[in-house]
Amino acid sequence: MYRMFIDDVRDPPSNHWVVVRSSAEALEYVKNHGMPEFISFDHDLGGEDTTMIFLRKLVNEFWDGTSNPPDYQVHSANPVGSLNIRSFMESWKKSLA
Repeated sequence: MYRMFIDDVRDPPSNHWVVVRSSAEALEYVKNHGMPEFISFDHDLGGEDTTMIFLRKLVNEFWDGTSNPPDYQVHSANPVGSLNIRSFMESWKKSLA
């Protein structure tokens, strides 16, 4: 199990994180290592890239449909993007209820 920190600029608060800088890099890491136990999200990942691209593909391509979604926190400075991430994650959690 591992903790993923997805952010194009910032570094995590400690070295106990796997750092990914783009949605593509995050998806590749999940493909090779499985679902993380915890994710810390930035929303804007440079250019047109956002964490929402990662989340949609994560659910559609890598989630087995039965396991719990990873625990998470949002560290993004984008208020609308932060709300989108939280809404997505909470809907994902509710899909198992």
